[in-house]
Amino acid sequence: MASILLYRLLSESIGHLFVNRKSLQEGHMSIKLRFFVALGAAAGCAIAQAAPINQVAYASLTGTQLVTFDDVAGGTAPGTNYNGIFVSGGASFAERFAGQTNTPSGDFDVLSGTPTASLSLAVGAANQNLNVFINGASQVLTGLGPSGFPNFNAIGEGSFAVLFSTDQSEFGFQLVGGNSGSATIDFFRRDGSLIDRIVVSGLADAFYGFSRDGGTFDIAGISIFNDDGAGIGFDNLKHDVKSDGTVPEPGTVLLVGAALASLAGRRRFFPS
Repeated sequence: MASILLYRLLSESIGHLFVNRKSLQEGHMSIKLRFFVALGAAAGCAIAQAAPINQVAYASLTGTQLVTFDDVAGGTAPGTNYNGIFVSGGASFAERFAGQTNTPSGDFDVLSGTPTASLSLAVGAANQNLNVFINGASQVLTGLGPSGFPNFNAIGEGSFAVLFSTDQSEFGFQLVGGNSGSATIDFFRRDGSLIDRIVVSGLADAFYGFSRDGGTFDIAGISIFNDDGAGIGFDNLKHDVKSDGTVPEPGTVLLVGAALASLAGRRRFFPS
């Protein structure tokens, strides 16, 4: 009888041992499963939050290609009026891309719509395209708003688009005349599709840089419009792959307005 009782006690103890071991194994597997699920969720979240274009320090850009606008006609403010596509530093410039619509709001250009493929430039109305003038010791680019050149309420209020003949992974610029407004910057592929839109607020006289996530080379063109009350200018455009300034529209005629030496009511960022 005692031996039977002892046998039962040993059997139950061994059974409990196996049950407890199994529970520990299952608990361990459950912890591992939860860990990998959490790890996968975190990775998925990180991927979902990755921005196609990242705003970075201008000084961190590795590109050595620079557009200074010192190779084109400019002059003292209000400078030179460009009624067509022009090339500076190997890049091509105009008001917007073909397929985009410019719907002015007050003194400012506002761009919308999707560029057509293949990405190409479109000029604005006469005296409402682009302008280059001397600011301090360097020339700057400005878009011309609906008030039209040489009205100082137009200079700096307009949009502009830059087209590269080669795809880029970086872009940056020096902004002149920022007065706490905002600029909307659209990055496009060569087929006209949007890579990303970045709105930079609190504009100031500063350098701004942008880089493609993963270092992808697919930035063919960029358009910018703003609502900064003082108007803004652009200088020292930096990118990383040499562009040869090829203009897709071979029949486009470059019309350059005469540079005017002096006008009253100069804007805040114009040289005094």
